[in-house]
Amino acid sequence: MTSRSKSNSEKRRDLAIDSLNQVLDSKFLTALSEPSRVEVLKQVIRHGKADISELSEGMNLDRSVISRHLGILQEVGILIREKQGKHVFYQLDPSRAVERFKMIVNHLEEMVAICCPPPDPSKISSKR
Repeated sequence: MTSRSKSNSEKRRDLAIDSLNQVLDSKFLTALSEPSRVEVLKQVIRHGKADISELSEGMNLDRSVISRHLGILQEVGILIREKQGKHVFYQLDPSRAVERFKMIVNHLEEMVAICCPPPDPSKISSKR
């Protein structure tokens, strides 16, 4: 039985797949996969810097649920939490959020370059 060792391109592809899988399975994307959490995030973006009282206005969620969603969004680096006296304010952490999205895009671009090269234009039939 002969075992075939992987070529450099196969190793590079495997590393890119593993790296992309880690990004796609990250808490960051998981946090954004919950529709109610995305609605809470939209409220934060609308209000800028706001406490839970302001954020809960017009939302059909209990404050405890909103608070839990805010905590998760803060934990993954999407929101900044700031305590002022008895109030806790939340706002978007734009630099961290953008950086995380850029990282995801970079991993996707690397994966596409390795696994999905553009098709050969001479082999594409045009439909008219």
